[in-house]
Amino acid sequence: MGDDAWRKRQLWAESVIGLRDLDAITEADRETLFREYDGMQQAIQDELHAAAPEFGRLARDEGRDAAEAWMHARMHALGVERGRRLKQVLAGLSIADQLELDRSA
Repeated sequence: MGDDAWRKRQLWAESVIGLRDLDAITEADRETLFREYDGMQQAIQDELHAAAPEFGRLARDEGRDAAEAWMHARMHALGVERGRRLKQVLAGLSIADQLELDRSA
């Protein structure tokens, strides 16, 4: 994990730990949030690793702009998927009734 990614995770972790210290979330919620964050980071790394060969091929054959557009579309799709998953995770937290989740989607 790079220094910037580690620093961002530490700041995020401090926020979650603070919520737990205030009894705003349960210990199970805290663990769920940590697991989801780490899973999201791992999914991004896995996607980048899996996409690297195709990105290289596209950059060679169709140009860097085409390769970057393709990668952007893949990362956007991953973001949408992980956003849906996060919404489901948040709906399962002990404080879900206090969160303003769009329940129509």
